[in-house]
Amino acid sequence: MDKFELEKKSSDYIILSDFDGTISIQDTNNEIFEKYGDQYSYIIEDELKKNLICDREALKQHYSRLDLNKQEFLTFIENNINLDPYFKIFYRNIKNRDLNFAIVSGGFLEYIKLTLKKEGINYKDKIYANRLDFDGNDVSPIFLHDVTKCNEVFGPCGNCKYKILKKYPHKKIIYIGDGLTDRCVATDSDYLLVKKDSILQNYCDKNKIEYQIFTSFKDVDAIFEKLID
Repeated sequence: MDKFELEKKSSDYIILSDFDGTISIQDTNNEIFEKYGDQYSYIIEDELKKNLICDREALKQHYSRLDLNKQEFLTFIENNINLDPYFKIFYRNIKNRDLNFAIVSGGFLEYIKLTLKKEGINYKDKIYANRLDFDGNDVSPIFLHDVTKCNEVFGPCGNCKYKILKKYPHKKIIYIGDGLTDRCVATDSDYLLVKKDSILQNYCDKNKIEYQIFTSFKDVDAIFEKLID
């Protein structure tokens, strides 16, 4: 717990959090691909997990195969994607404590904003995410960063979380995550909170990266309460 002891005023810190599987209960893209994809969707995911293709390429391939218009997409999000029930309380509490916060997602702005609104969260902070372009039943990703090369073994992402982290050179970074696209910021975050039994936990254990574990934002809120106290 000593590693997570806040030593400076709240304005010296920023909390960056992944969205899918971290703030949201479901991984939104996986749910979409399960519903609207085909057998090749499983092959794409298998290649991604084996680092045969990068996250950026996987998203391009997935969305190129979907037959999905914007209204179907929005309805699906409304009916199937939910937030961690404790995130709303956590977000309210950190804003009351004047802590800086931003969502950093390898997913898409459209479903992030819709889900936050659906859950009644008055979200006022930054969201770093990709976007989706709908043309009838064709949908394609518009990536936040034009990255074709990456020093990491995982390959480039559509939203380079490492680039986002480097936007805050004078802040202590508290990072909350669970997945594949969170691996490249794990070693560069000052404080790392990792979801239990996640891909990120497995990666951190293998690479001996120190972290604090959580199962829901109820745990995260309790961690921050102790930090502030």
